[in-house]
Amino acid sequence: ESGKSHSRRQTRMSKVEYVDLTGLRVDGRRPHELRKVAVKMNVLSRASGSAMFEQGNTKIVASVFGPHQCTNRSKEIHDRALINCEVVMAPFGGAGDRRKRAKGDRQVGEVASMLRQTFESLLFCNLFPRAQIDITVEVLQADGPFRAQAINAVTLALIDAGLPIQDFLVACGVGYIDGYTLMDLNGLEDSARGPEVVLAYMPNTNKLTTAHLEPKLPLEALGPAMEMALEGSRELYKLLQVAVLEHCSQLATARGQISL
Repeated sequence: ESGKSHSRRQTRMSKVEYVDLTGLRVDGRRPHELRKVAVKMNVLSRASGSAMFEQGNTKIVASVFGPHQCTNRSKEIHDRALINCEVVMAPFGGAGDRRKRAKGDRQVGEVASMLRQTFESLLFCNLFPRAQIDITVEVLQADGPFRAQAINAVTLALIDAGLPIQDFLVACGVGYIDGYTLMDLNGLEDSARGPEVVLAYMPNTNKLTTAHLEPKLPLEALGPAMEMALEGSRELYKLLQVAVLEHCSQLATARGQISL
């Protein structure tokens, strides 16, 4: 019996404190703070458009190929383009043990389906009848959930490809752990297996295009979580807009169109 009591005491002592008494998280951020973001566009010369998106220790490369002729003629759509999405986890980028790999594989399929549906509605697919547009997302490193990061990477790759989109799409995730609403979870926070909300937001038209909501989220936490995800999306939009403008300026300068 004493052994069991000791085990329970150890469990209580080893429980991670995700937000301490000063209001700081395990990585020193406040609940409403994003991790550091870094962006690089046109990273793959063979792609029509590409981008690397880093958020904290999560690193994703998105590439776009097309529009081009459908590789499978039977899948052609006569009045719009076919959007094909693939998500790949780098061998060294995911979790090590088998249970976490299985969860990662399941998440990869879910993210690929979400991306296809999201960008089918964002792209002007009707401009490319019978064509195909391929979107590939490679998760080089995943430190926490990566749905939102994948959306942001693909948006940047589509802009780099010069494909027509309705708006600049940005996404942000929010987790709910031990009664705290936390923006942009890292890997340790994600391991708590709390519910997550991911919103994809079009800032210029002020519309939501995608919402990923997990059923374990208490109803009273839904409103604050969605508001925090919107706040994060707006903040990310400002950062990504600057990155895109800098990239466009570099391109124009390189082509001799403007001088800075």
